Amino acid sequence: MKHAAAFALILMMSVIPTRGQSRESREGGAADGDPSVLSFDELVTLSATAKPSGPLAARLDTLLTTPFIDNSATAAGANPHRPEVRKVGAVLRVGFWNIERGLNFDLIRAAVTNTEDFERLAASEGRLSDSRKALIESQLRDLQDADVLVLNEVDRGMKRTEYRDVARELAAALHMNYAYGVEFVEVDPIFALGTEQVHLENAEQDARLQQDLLVDRARYRGLHGTAILSRYPIRDARILRLPICYDWYGKEAKEAAKLEKGRRWAARRLFNERIEREVRHGGRMALIVNLAVADSPTGEVTIVGTHLENKCTPGCRRNQMKTLLANLREDDNPLVIAGDLNTTGQNNTPTSVRNEIMSRVSDYKFWTGQAISYFNPLGIYKFALIPVHYVHGYNDPTALHVPIVWEHREQPLFKTVERFRFADGHAFDFRGDRERTLNGRSRTLADSNERGGKGFVPTYAFSRNYGGLVGRFKLDWVFVKPFVDDPRRKGQSEAFAPHFARTMRELNEAVPDRISDHAPMTVDLPLSETWASDDAPR
Repeated sequence: MKHAAAFALILMMSVIPTRGQSRESREGGAADGDPSVLSFDELVTLSATAKPSGPLAARLDTLLTTPFIDNSATAAGANPHRPEVRKVGAVLRVGFWNIERGLNFDLIRAAVTNTEDFERLAASEGRLSDSRKALIESQLRDLQDADVLVLNEVDRGMKRTEYRDVARELAAALHMNYAYGVEFVEVDPIFALGTEQVHLENAEQDARLQQDLLVDRARYRGLHGTAILSRYPIRDARILRLPICYDWYGKEAKEAAKLEKGRRWAARRLFNERIEREVRHGGRMALIVNLAVADSPTGEVTIVGTHLENKCTPGCRRNQMKTLLANLREDDNPLVIAGDLNTTGQNNTPTSVRNEIMSRVSDYKFWTGQAISYFNPLGIYKFALIPVHYVHGYNDPTALHVPIVWEHREQPLFKTVERFRFADGHAFDFRGDRERTLNGRSRTLADSNERGGKGFVPTYAFSRNYGGLVGRFKLDWVFVKPFVDDPRRKGQSEAFAPHFARTMRELNEAVPDRISDHAPMTVDLPLSETWASDDAPR
């Protein structure tokens, strides 16, 4: 009764406008009239300058520092699912997914809402074995029961995703509240705004390209960021801008300028020149949300969605993580950090040409066939030349790092997280207890990030990956702060500690071209200390 009363009080308070709330979230209206959304003419101005001034600079700053928050699901009576898990009872299930802008929106929506719709859209009948189909259905059930979803690479008002407000539409389908933070404002003059033209040598291809690049100026918003969806009420949300490790406007604009000077281009040359070039304002950030969770001793749980830089050295990613941790030090809630940390050990995340084309034009299948090969082996040569180091750290950036002799340059980031202490004395859970994993594997972080036969189960892969020898990466991570004061000592509190982490590669690969270039993940946080003696975890 005590918890029920507390939860009712929190529900009442949750509908009060919270810090960072936009007009859209207060009124539940359309985004077109929202003063924080920039007009197309303002975006064109931004495409021509690295440092806007006056009112435009202030409006850009507001957009990059003020999250959109919507608690309409709670106001409509939505309640958490609180899935029951054998051995531990009711849990707060947290999901994470880098959804690749929401390019395959219908499949993503079906995956998180409806198994039958997903199987229909995936057209998997007769293509998958019974055992694989059963595994995918199990993963779908787990994902759909998540009461919190952290999403990276979420579009709002981009042509490539049909001008959808991806976060809002997914939240509506799931009957969830949501917060959305802008990471980048996309102002590429060719492939976003359509204000600069290039032409192809082939007249038929050129006509098709011009139509493909045509932008609806009334609907274009150019926003790309991180979202947190929740069946629990959102009490508060804020955006933390992280240290700049790459100049996404200055360096990318120079490359775009080179392309604009060309008068006639072959399709192959056009897309090869464009690979990984995106003119943007903004930079990497973290979206920090406090949820009203009556089962928490503090009454809240803090969820952090972040996305670290790919175009930088591991050392700069570590500095971004240090900044985030320092900002969270005073937080005394159970806390989860989830995000794409780009832990490749190198500068530049591997990418496929298919993904890059898909993110820039509508008819990506046509241009993939016309322009270039099926994948871009970016970064592969680095691993091919150092096979011993590669095998040593394959999908395990937490492995031993000894400069020069036994290098594993992402490991210092994980050491930074492990050594960090909050002001209340609590730490992130690195225990990796075997009995709290789905597959009985142990070692570092095994209960918050699923381990495989070698290292962790990868979350990212090239479209072609040479049988898994090269081209699979563990880029996406979950760190959980429960009520423990030592990252590794057994026998500490299990309430809100990570359990039964799952990486859903099979679900993501249920369609031939994959749903996203990253697989979804889940982790369960028990809402109490209960621990039964049942043999199976689920």
